[in-house]
Amino acid sequence: ETTKNTLWSFKPYLILLKDKTILLLFLGILFIVGVDVGLNVMIPGFLMERCSMELNEAGYGISLYFVFRTVGAFMGTFILARFSSIKFLRISMIITLCVFIFMLFVSESQLLLATIAIVGFFCANVFSIIFSKALQLYPDSANELSGLMIMGLFGGTVFPLAMGVASDAMGQSGAVAVMTVGVIYLLLYTLKIKK
Repeated sequence: ETTKNTLWSFKPYLILLKDKTILLLFLGILFIVGVDVGLNVMIPGFLMERCSMELNEAGYGISLYFVFRTVGAFMGTFILARFSSIKFLRISMIITLCVFIFMLFVSESQLLLATIAIVGFFCANVFSIIFSKALQLYPDSANELSGLMIMGLFGGTVFPLAMGVASDAMGQSGAVAVMTVGVIYLLLYTLKIKK
């Protein structure tokens, strides 16, 4: 009886996931949360490996990321009031992808800190854009959609695990490569969604 009730409670979410657009949005949430959490996990180790920083010094990279993420979220309210959210998302993902690729080949501390700041700024609004896009599609199912999108926070568990496996095999560049896959998906998503 309990199993049946549990399956029934998940039924609205399963129905929503049959919609291809909702599935793409759900995966988008999963990937952006994975990238966000992954960066928090990866930044100190990455700076220590690439720049021979001490742990306490490398930890400032996380603070830098959050400062620029906050600035990006604040600026995003003005940018999104004037420009299409999908165009802004597309530009953000193109820049983020270029930055991640750049990170694979750079070992100069100032440049790496700059890349961390850029990623923080341009990834700041991705979650809110995807979330609002989902709610716009089916406003009558706002509660179910909100619950489904919040389930995408699971990406914050999956990505660090995959990054850990990749970094064991390839060093911190492996962790960057895993996050790059997430960014590529988000960019491809923006090319599929027209409005």
